[in-house]
Amino acid sequence: MARTPAAKRPLAAEIAVAIRSGAFRAGEWLRQVDLEEHFAATRFDIRAALAELVLRQTVEHVPNRGFRVATPDRRRLRDMLAIRVLLEVEAALAALPAIDDAALRLLDAKADAFDHAVAEGDMTSQSATNVDFHDTLYGFAPNRALAELIIETRDRARMWPMGLWPSARAQRRSAEGHRAILAALRTRDPAEVAASVRAHILGSAANDPALDAPDDEGEAPASQRG
Repeated sequence: MARTPAAKRPLAAEIAVAIRSGAFRAGEWLRQVDLEEHFAATRFDIRAALAELVLRQTVEHVPNRGFRVATPDRRRLRDMLAIRVLLEVEAALAALPAIDDAALRLLDAKADAFDHAVAEGDMTSQSATNVDFHDTLYGFAPNRALAELIIETRDRARMWPMGLWPSARAQRRSAEGHRAILAALRTRDPAEVAASVRAHILGSAANDPALDAPDDEGEAPASQRG
């Protein structure tokens, strides 16, 4: 009887999450021996993961020096954000025929989970519940490759190190964006659904902290307040 091959560990994704969470700063050199210890991985696997992250432009390779965390290019990130809008609006519209009452209740629960994370959770739970809301919605689209491409593009486009939201008001704005998307889904109007998803992505300071209003300075997210 043939053995089922073991699933490949997503080591590149683990390192990318650590970078976006602020464990490694932009421009910081990544010592492979430290990564081996931190991620309990072999030198070969670490090098393969770093090579993959170079292709994603999360990490830079400098000949004869090693690997370092890439410094985000704001123009490129804005361009990637525009691509996200195209993909995520299309996925939401493709999902719309499958959004029945049960689906709306599930999405309501996902939005509630994000609200709770904003009020009482930490940065990790806020990020996870936010992503879960969107991935659940796009999961109703019949094109699985589209949903996978959205995840890959979102990972490339996300700012790092991850704030994730620069202020408590920015968090609340994201929560309100989820509710606006749900309200649009209930209308069954494709134009409203498209507009709500587009506005949420482009208006979220989680995607571009520069969008946060100047008078919000000094107001830290709930997860960062003592």
